[in-house]
Amino acid sequence: MATSLGQLLDALAETARITDDSAAARADAGTALGHLGRALAHLRHDGVSPLAGDRREQQVAALAAACTELGVRAPATESALTRLAAAAADTVGVLYDHTSVTSRWAVATAVAETVTPLAAVVAHRLPAGPATQWHTEVERQAALVQQTAALQPPNRADVAILDRPVPGSAVVTSADPARVVPDAIGVLLQATARANDPPSVTEVLAYTIAAQTLSSAAERLGSTDAPPLAVQTPAADAWRAVRASLRPYDDGSRHFHQHAPSGVTAAGRLHAALRSAERDPATWTASLRASVTSAAQHLPTLATQLLYRTVRSWADNGSLIAYARDVPPRDERVAAYLRGYQPGGLVRVNATDLQPVAGALHNARLLSLAVADRAADPDARATAGFPRRAWAANRALLDDPQTPVALSVAIQQAHQQLQSARAQRPSPGRAR
Repeated sequence: MATSLGQLLDALAETARITDDSAAARADAGTALGHLGRALAHLRHDGVSPLAGDRREQQVAALAAACTELGVRAPATESALTRLAAAAADTVGVLYDHTSVTSRWAVATAVAETVTPLAAVVAHRLPAGPATQWHTEVERQAALVQQTAALQPPNRADVAILDRPVPGSAVVTSADPARVVPDAIGVLLQATARANDPPSVTEVLAYTIAAQTLSSAAERLGSTDAPPLAVQTPAADAWRAVRASLRPYDDGSRHFHQHAPSGVTAAGRLHAALRSAERDPATWTASLRASVTSAAQHLPTLATQLLYRTVRSWADNGSLIAYARDVPPRDERVAAYLRGYQPGGLVRVNATDLQPVAGALHNARLLSLAVADRAADPDARATAGFPRRAWAANRALLDDPQTPVALSVAIQQAHQQLQSARAQRPSPGRAR
Protein backbone atom coordinates (compact mmCIF):
# COMPACT_ATOMS: atom_id res chain seq x y z
CA MET A 1 0.00 0.00 0.00
CA ALA A 2 1.05 3.57 -0.66
CA THR A 3 2.17 5.64 2.29
CA SER A 4 3.34 9.19 2.83
CA LEU A 5 6.13 10.87 4.72
CA GLY A 6 3.58 12.55 6.97
CA GLN A 7 2.03 9.22 7.91
CA LEU A 8 5.44 7.76 8.75
CA LEU A 9 6.46 10.73 10.89
CA ASP A 10 3.10 10.79 12.67
CA ALA A 11 3.34 7.06 13.39
CA LEU A 12 6.94 7.48 14.58
CA ALA A 13 6.04 10.28 17.00
CA GLU A 14 3.01 8.43 18.33
CA THR A 15 4.97 5.19 18.81
CA ALA A 16 7.68 7.11 20.68
CA ARG A 17 5.12 8.65 23.03
CA ILE A 18 3.64 5.28 24.03
CA THR A 19 6.85 3.24 24.15
CA ASP A 20 7.90 1.74 27.46
CA ASP A 21 10.91 2.79 29.51
CA SER A 22 13.49 0.09 28.83
CA ALA A 23 17.04 -0.23 27.60
CA ALA A 24 15.81 -1.76 24.35
CA ALA A 25 13.40 1.13 23.78
CA ARG A 26 16.16 3.69 24.41
CA ALA A 27 18.45 1.91 21.97
CA ASP A 28 15.62 1.80 19.42
CA ALA A 29 14.98 5.53 19.80
CA GLY A 30 18.68 6.36 19.57
CA THR A 31 19.06 4.40 16.32
CA ALA A 32 15.90 6.03 14.98
CA LEU A 33 17.40 9.46 15.67
CA GLY A 34 20.38 8.47 13.56
CA HIS A 35 18.07 7.79 10.60
CA LEU A 36 16.34 11.13 11.09
CA GLY A 37 19.80 12.71 11.08
CA ARG A 38 20.33 11.07 7.68
CA ALA A 39 17.06 12.57 6.42
CA LEU A 40 17.97 16.03 7.69
CA ALA A 41 21.43 15.80 6.10
CA HIS A 42 19.80 15.02 2.72
CA LEU A 43 17.46 17.99 3.12
CA ARG A 44 20.33 20.31 4.03
CA HIS A 45 22.38 19.08 1.08
CA ASP A 46 19.50 19.76 -1.34
CA GLY A 47 18.76 23.12 0.30
CA VAL A 48 16.13 24.29 2.76
CA SER A 49 16.53 28.02 2.11
CA PRO A 50 16.96 30.13 -1.04
CA LEU A 51 19.82 31.92 0.72
CA ALA A 52 23.10 30.03 1.13
CA GLY A 53 24.27 29.98 4.73
CA ASP A 54 20.86 31.07 5.98
CA ARG A 55 19.99 30.43 9.63
CA ARG A 56 17.62 27.66 8.59
CA GLU A 57 20.37 25.80 6.76
CA GLN A 58 22.78 26.15 9.66
CA GLN A 59 20.25 24.90 12.20
CA VAL A 60 19.14 21.93 10.08
CA ALA A 61 22.79 21.00 9.51
CA ALA A 62 23.51 21.21 13.24
CA LEU A 63 20.48 19.09 14.11
CA ALA A 64 21.45 16.52 11.48
CA ALA A 65 24.96 16.24 12.90
CA ALA A 66 23.72 15.93 16.49
CA CYS A 67 21.18 13.22 15.60
CA THR A 68 23.80 11.30 13.64
CA GLU A 69 26.36 11.46 16.47
CA LEU A 70 23.80 10.30 19.01
CA GLY A 71 22.65 7.53 16.69
CA VAL A 72 26.11 6.03 16.24
CA ARG A 73 26.42 5.76 20.03
CA ALA A 74 23.20 3.76 20.38
CA PRO A 75 23.28 -0.06 20.31
CA ALA A 76 22.28 -1.28 16.85
CA THR A 77 18.66 -2.40 16.68
CA GLU A 78 15.87 -2.85 14.13
CA SER A 79 12.74 -2.46 16.23
CA ALA A 80 9.59 -0.45 15.51
CA LEU A 81 11.03 3.05 15.95
CA THR A 82 14.09 2.29 13.85
CA ARG A 83 12.06 0.79 11.02
CA LEU A 84 9.70 3.75 10.89
CA ALA A 85 12.56 6.28 10.98
CA ALA A 86 14.49 4.41 8.28
CA ALA A 87 11.40 4.35 6.06
CA ALA A 88 10.88 8.07 6.64
CA ALA A 89 14.51 8.85 5.74
CA ASP A 90 14.26 6.75 2.58
CA THR A 91 11.02 8.51 1.66
CA VAL A 92 12.73 11.89 1.89
CA GLY A 93 15.08 10.70 -0.84
CA VAL A 94 12.25 9.31 -2.97
CA LEU A 95 10.45 12.67 -2.83
CA TYR A 96 13.43 14.62 -4.19
CA ASP A 97 11.83 15.16 -7.62
CA HIS A 98 8.65 16.43 -5.95
CA THR A 99 10.28 19.01 -3.68
CA SER A 100 11.38 22.63 -3.86
CA VAL A 101 13.46 24.67 -1.44
CA THR A 102 10.38 25.83 0.44
CA SER A 103 8.79 22.37 0.64
CA ARG A 104 12.08 20.92 1.93
CA TRP A 105 11.96 23.47 4.75
CA ALA A 106 8.45 22.20 5.53
CA VAL A 107 9.77 18.63 5.67
CA ALA A 108 12.71 19.68 7.88
CA THR A 109 10.38 21.30 10.40
CA ALA A 110 8.21 18.18 10.51
CA VAL A 111 11.27 15.99 11.08
CA ALA A 112 12.48 18.33 13.85
CA GLU A 113 9.10 18.03 15.56
CA THR A 114 9.43 14.23 15.43
CA VAL A 115 12.92 14.38 16.96
CA THR A 116 11.52 15.77 20.23
CA PRO A 117 9.49 12.69 21.37
CA LEU A 118 12.34 10.38 20.33
CA ALA A 119 14.83 12.40 22.36
CA ALA A 120 12.48 12.13 25.34
CA VAL A 121 12.66 8.32 25.14
CA VAL A 122 16.47 8.40 25.10
CA ALA A 123 16.66 10.83 28.04
CA HIS A 124 15.63 8.27 30.68
CA ARG A 125 18.61 6.91 32.67
CA LEU A 126 21.16 8.12 30.14
CA PRO A 127 24.62 7.83 31.76
CA ALA A 128 26.98 10.78 31.80
CA GLY A 129 29.36 11.00 28.87
CA PRO A 130 29.46 11.94 25.16
CA ALA A 131 26.01 10.44 24.53
CA THR A 132 24.48 12.77 27.14
CA GLN A 133 26.21 15.75 25.59
CA TRP A 134 24.94 14.89 22.12
CA HIS A 135 21.46 14.26 23.51
CA THR A 136 21.44 17.74 25.00
CA GLU A 137 22.58 19.14 21.66
CA VAL A 138 19.79 17.25 19.84
CA GLU A 139 17.15 18.74 22.12
CA ARG A 140 18.63 22.23 21.78
CA GLN A 141 18.91 22.16 17.99
CA ALA A 142 15.44 20.64 17.56
CA ALA A 143 14.01 23.47 19.66
CA LEU A 144 15.90 26.06 17.59
CA VAL A 145 14.56 24.65 14.30
CA GLN A 146 11.02 24.68 15.68
CA GLN A 147 11.44 28.26 16.91
CA THR A 148 12.66 29.34 13.49
CA ALA A 149 9.73 27.53 11.89
CA ALA A 150 7.38 29.53 14.12
CA LEU A 151 8.98 32.75 12.85
CA GLN A 152 9.26 31.60 9.22
CA PRO A 153 6.46 29.04 8.86
CA PRO A 154 6.11 27.07 5.63
CA ASN A 155 2.85 27.75 3.81
CA ARG A 156 0.11 25.17 3.38
CA ALA A 157 1.05 24.40 -0.21
CA ASP A 158 4.58 23.45 0.89
CA VAL A 159 3.40 21.43 3.89
CA ALA A 160 1.23 19.35 1.51
CA ILE A 161 4.38 17.50 0.37
CA LEU A 162 4.11 15.51 3.61
CA ASP A 163 0.91 13.94 2.28
CA ARG A 164 2.33 13.02 -1.12
CA PRO A 165 1.65 9.27 -1.54
CA VAL A 166 4.69 7.10 -2.22
CA PRO A 167 3.70 3.81 -3.85
CA GLY A 168 4.78 0.56 -2.29
CA SER A 169 5.18 -2.77 -4.04
CA ALA A 170 2.37 -3.07 -6.57
CA VAL A 171 -0.30 -5.58 -5.59
CA VAL A 172 -0.93 -6.67 -9.17
CA THR A 173 -3.10 -9.60 -8.15
CA SER A 174 -5.41 -7.43 -6.01
CA ALA A 175 -8.64 -6.25 -7.61
CA ASP A 176 -9.87 -4.42 -4.52
CA PRO A 177 -10.32 -0.77 -5.57
CA ALA A 178 -9.59 0.36 -2.01
CA ARG A 179 -6.06 -1.03 -2.40
CA VAL A 180 -5.55 -0.22 -6.08
CA VAL A 181 -6.47 3.49 -5.96
CA PRO A 182 -3.90 4.73 -3.37
CA ASP A 183 -0.99 2.93 -5.03
CA ALA A 184 -2.05 4.01 -8.52
CA ILE A 185 -2.29 7.71 -7.66
CA GLY A 186 1.15 7.49 -6.03
CA VAL A 187 2.63 5.99 -9.21
CA LEU A 188 0.99 8.68 -11.38
CA LEU A 189 2.37 11.49 -9.23
CA GLN A 190 5.81 9.90 -9.34
CA ALA A 191 5.67 9.43 -13.12
CA THR A 192 4.81 13.10 -13.74
CA ALA A 193 7.26 14.63 -11.26
CA ARG A 194 10.43 14.37 -13.38
CA ALA A 195 10.82 17.31 -15.77
CA ASN A 196 14.04 15.82 -17.18
CA ASP A 197 12.23 12.62 -18.22
CA PRO A 198 8.68 13.67 -19.15
CA PRO A 199 6.08 11.07 -20.13
CA SER A 200 5.11 10.63 -23.75
CA VAL A 201 1.85 11.81 -25.27
CA THR A 202 0.46 8.28 -25.10
CA GLU A 203 1.33 8.02 -21.42
CA VAL A 204 -0.34 11.36 -20.64
CA LEU A 205 -3.47 10.22 -22.48
CA ALA A 206 -3.58 7.17 -20.18
CA TYR A 207 -3.08 9.38 -17.12
CA THR A 208 -5.96 11.65 -18.12
CA ILE A 209 -8.29 8.66 -18.49
CA ALA A 210 -7.43 7.60 -14.93
CA ALA A 211 -7.87 11.17 -13.66
CA GLN A 212 -11.23 11.44 -15.40
CA THR A 213 -12.42 8.18 -13.85
CA LEU A 214 -11.25 9.22 -10.38
CA SER A 215 -12.85 12.66 -10.76
CA SER A 216 -16.13 11.07 -11.77
CA ALA A 217 -16.04 8.77 -8.73
CA ALA A 218 -15.21 11.67 -6.41
CA GLU A 219 -18.02 13.79 -7.89
CA ARG A 220 -20.52 11.02 -7.16
CA LEU A 221 -19.08 10.63 -3.68
CA GLY A 222 -19.45 14.32 -2.92
CA SER A 223 -22.87 14.80 -4.52
CA THR A 224 -25.01 13.47 -1.66
CA ASP A 225 -25.23 16.70 0.35
CA ALA A 226 -24.18 19.14 -2.35
CA PRO A 227 -26.59 21.64 -3.95
CA PRO A 228 -27.74 20.77 -7.48
CA LEU A 229 -25.51 23.30 -9.24
CA ALA A 230 -22.44 22.11 -7.38
CA VAL A 231 -23.09 18.52 -8.41
CA GLN A 232 -22.76 19.58 -12.04
CA THR A 233 -19.15 20.78 -11.65
CA PRO A 234 -17.58 18.89 -14.57
CA ALA A 235 -14.14 17.95 -13.28
CA ALA A 236 -14.33 14.71 -15.27
CA ASP A 237 -15.23 16.69 -18.40
CA ALA A 238 -12.23 18.95 -17.82
CA TRP A 239 -9.92 15.93 -17.88
CA ARG A 240 -11.67 14.71 -21.02
CA ALA A 241 -11.02 18.13 -22.53
CA VAL A 242 -7.30 17.71 -21.79
CA ARG A 243 -7.34 14.54 -23.81
CA ALA A 244 -9.22 16.27 -26.64
CA SER A 245 -6.68 19.11 -26.67
CA LEU A 246 -3.86 16.60 -27.16
CA ARG A 247 -5.44 15.13 -30.30
CA PRO A 248 -3.36 17.08 -32.85
CA TYR A 249 0.02 16.32 -31.28
CA ASP A 250 2.33 13.35 -31.72
CA ASP A 251 5.79 12.37 -30.56
CA GLY A 252 6.04 8.97 -32.21
CA SER A 253 4.49 7.13 -29.28
CA ARG A 254 1.01 6.65 -30.79
CA HIS A 255 1.42 3.00 -31.70
CA PHE A 256 1.08 -0.40 -30.09
CA HIS A 257 3.60 -1.08 -27.31
CA GLN A 258 4.65 -4.55 -26.20
CA HIS A 259 5.36 -3.37 -22.66
CA ALA A 260 3.50 -0.60 -20.84
CA PRO A 261 5.39 1.78 -18.51
CA SER A 262 4.54 1.52 -14.82
CA GLY A 263 2.52 4.73 -14.93
CA VAL A 264 0.32 3.46 -17.77
CA THR A 265 -0.20 0.16 -15.96
CA ALA A 266 -1.20 2.00 -12.79
CA ALA A 267 -3.58 4.26 -14.73
CA GLY A 268 -5.21 1.26 -16.35
CA ARG A 269 -5.63 -0.54 -13.04
CA LEU A 270 -7.15 2.55 -11.38
CA HIS A 271 -9.57 3.00 -14.27
CA ALA A 272 -10.59 -0.65 -14.29
CA ALA A 273 -10.95 -0.84 -10.50
CA LEU A 274 -13.24 2.18 -10.26
CA ARG A 275 -15.25 1.22 -13.33
CA SER A 276 -15.91 -2.17 -11.75
CA ALA A 277 -17.21 -0.59 -8.53
CA GLU A 278 -20.92 0.06 -8.05
CA ARG A 279 -22.00 3.42 -9.42
CA ASP A 280 -23.84 4.39 -6.24
CA PRO A 281 -21.26 5.42 -3.59
CA ALA A 282 -23.72 4.45 -0.87
CA THR A 283 -22.93 0.82 -1.66
CA TRP A 284 -19.16 1.29 -1.38
CA THR A 285 -17.16 0.01 1.54
CA ALA A 286 -15.80 2.54 4.01
CA SER A 287 -12.25 1.79 2.85
CA LEU A 288 -13.13 2.49 -0.80
CA ARG A 289 -14.82 5.77 0.09
CA ALA A 290 -11.75 6.79 2.09
CA SER A 291 -9.40 5.78 -0.75
CA VAL A 292 -11.30 7.75 -3.39
CA THR A 293 -11.61 10.82 -1.14
CA SER A 294 -7.91 10.76 -0.29
CA ALA A 295 -6.80 10.18 -3.89
CA ALA A 296 -8.97 13.04 -5.13
CA GLN A 297 -6.99 15.46 -2.96
CA HIS A 298 -3.98 14.80 -5.21
CA LEU A 299 -5.68 15.42 -8.57
CA PRO A 300 -4.81 19.16 -8.54
CA THR A 301 -1.15 18.23 -8.00
CA LEU A 302 -1.29 15.78 -10.92
CA ALA A 303 -2.65 18.54 -13.17
CA THR A 304 -0.03 20.99 -11.93
CA GLN A 305 2.83 18.58 -12.61
CA LEU A 306 1.52 17.79 -16.09
CA LEU A 307 1.22 21.51 -16.81
CA TYR A 308 4.48 22.86 -15.41
CA ARG A 309 6.75 19.87 -15.96
CA THR A 310 5.47 17.71 -18.80
CA VAL A 311 3.95 20.30 -21.17
CA ARG A 312 6.70 22.82 -20.47
CA SER A 313 9.32 20.16 -21.17
CA TRP A 314 7.62 19.27 -24.45
CA ALA A 315 7.71 22.93 -25.43
CA ASP A 316 11.35 23.41 -24.45
CA ASN A 317 12.54 20.24 -26.17
CA GLY A 318 10.44 20.61 -29.31
CA SER A 319 9.63 16.91 -29.10
CA LEU A 320 6.10 17.12 -30.55
CA ILE A 321 4.89 17.50 -34.12
CA ALA A 322 1.47 18.35 -35.52
CA TYR A 323 -0.15 19.24 -38.82
CA ALA A 324 0.08 22.96 -39.56
CA ARG A 325 -3.69 23.03 -40.11
CA ASP A 326 -4.28 21.96 -36.49
CA VAL A 327 -2.13 24.59 -34.74
CA PRO A 328 -2.23 28.42 -34.67
CA PRO A 329 -1.36 29.79 -38.14
CA ARG A 330 1.94 31.56 -38.85
CA ASP A 331 3.50 33.12 -41.89
CA GLU A 332 6.38 30.64 -41.92
CA ARG A 333 3.93 27.72 -41.94
CA VAL A 334 1.94 28.71 -45.02
CA ALA A 335 3.60 26.08 -47.21
CA ALA A 336 3.05 23.34 -44.65
CA TYR A 337 -0.56 24.47 -44.22
CA LEU A 338 -1.21 24.20 -47.95
CA ARG A 339 0.15 20.64 -48.02
CA GLY A 340 -2.74 19.62 -45.76
CA TYR A 341 -2.68 16.30 -43.93
CA GLN A 342 0.34 14.94 -45.74
CA PRO A 343 3.85 14.34 -44.35
CA GLY A 344 4.90 17.73 -45.75
CA GLY A 345 2.21 19.39 -43.65
CA LEU A 346 3.83 18.45 -40.33
CA VAL A 347 5.53 21.15 -38.24
CA ARG A 348 7.49 21.20 -35.00
CA VAL A 349 5.37 22.32 -32.03
CA ASN A 350 6.42 25.08 -29.60
CA ALA A 351 4.99 26.67 -26.45
CA THR A 352 2.50 28.83 -28.33
CA ASP A 353 1.07 25.80 -30.10
CA LEU A 354 0.63 24.00 -26.77
CA GLN A 355 -1.43 26.77 -25.18
CA PRO A 356 -4.71 24.83 -25.66
CA VAL A 357 -3.22 21.92 -23.71
CA ALA A 358 -1.95 24.25 -20.99
CA GLY A 359 -5.35 25.90 -20.75
CA ALA A 360 -7.13 22.55 -20.51
CA LEU A 361 -4.82 21.41 -17.71
CA HIS A 362 -5.34 24.70 -15.87
CA ASN A 363 -9.11 24.13 -16.02
CA ALA A 364 -8.71 20.51 -14.89
CA ARG A 365 -6.67 21.69 -11.91
CA LEU A 366 -9.28 24.24 -10.83
CA LEU A 367 -12.23 21.90 -11.20
CA SER A 368 -10.33 19.09 -9.47
CA LEU A 369 -9.84 21.43 -6.50
CA ALA A 370 -13.59 21.86 -6.26
CA VAL A 371 -14.48 18.19 -6.51
CA ALA A 372 -11.75 17.18 -4.04
CA ASP A 373 -13.03 19.66 -1.47
CA ARG A 374 -16.63 18.56 -1.94
CA ALA A 375 -15.75 14.91 -1.46
CA ALA A 376 -13.87 15.66 1.78
CA ASP A 377 -16.77 16.08 4.17
CA PRO A 378 -16.06 16.27 7.95
CA ASP A 379 -16.52 12.52 8.38
CA ALA A 380 -14.04 11.80 5.59
CA ARG A 381 -11.49 14.23 7.05
CA ALA A 382 -11.71 12.42 10.39
CA THR A 383 -10.66 9.05 8.95
CA ALA A 384 -7.17 7.73 9.59
CA GLY A 385 -4.77 8.37 6.74
CA PHE A 386 -6.74 11.26 5.23
CA PRO A 387 -4.26 13.73 3.62
CA ARG A 388 -5.30 16.67 5.77
CA ARG A 389 -2.32 18.78 4.72
CA ALA A 390 -3.11 18.36 1.00
CA TRP A 391 -6.76 19.19 1.71
CA ALA A 392 -5.72 22.34 3.61
CA ALA A 393 -3.59 23.44 0.65
CA ASN A 394 -6.52 22.87 -1.72
CA ARG A 395 -8.85 24.72 0.63
CA ALA A 396 -6.48 27.71 0.72
CA LEU A 397 -6.69 28.02 -3.06
CA LEU A 398 -10.47 27.72 -3.04
CA ASP A 399 -10.70 30.46 -0.41
CA ASP A 400 -9.09 32.93 -2.81
CA PRO A 401 -11.72 35.57 -3.72
CA GLN A 402 -10.89 35.14 -7.42
CA THR A 403 -11.47 31.39 -7.45
CA PRO A 404 -15.29 31.35 -7.93
CA VAL A 405 -14.97 33.41 -11.11
CA ALA A 406 -12.08 31.25 -12.31
CA LEU A 407 -14.15 28.10 -11.71
CA SER A 408 -17.01 29.48 -13.76
CA VAL A 409 -14.65 30.32 -16.62
CA ALA A 410 -13.03 26.88 -16.39
CA ILE A 411 -16.43 25.17 -16.71
CA GLN A 412 -17.26 27.20 -19.80
CA GLN A 413 -13.88 26.64 -21.45
CA ALA A 414 -13.90 22.89 -20.80
CA HIS A 415 -17.38 22.67 -22.35
CA GLN A 416 -16.26 24.70 -25.37
CA GLN A 417 -13.20 22.52 -25.91
CA LEU A 418 -15.30 19.38 -25.86
CA GLN A 419 -17.85 20.89 -28.24
CA SER A 420 -15.07 21.97 -30.59
CA ALA A 421 -13.50 18.49 -30.51
CA ARG A 422 -16.84 16.86 -31.36
CA ALA A 423 -17.37 19.26 -34.26
CA GLN A 424 -14.06 18.38 -35.92
CA ARG A 425 -14.03 15.80 -38.70
CA PRO A 426 -10.70 14.00 -38.61
CA SER A 427 -9.41 12.92 -42.00
CA PRO A 428 -7.54 9.60 -42.44
CA GLY A 429 -4.25 11.42 -42.11
CA ARG A 430 -4.99 13.23 -38.84
CA ALA A 431 -7.07 10.70 -36.95
CA ARG A 432 -5.87 10.01 -33.44
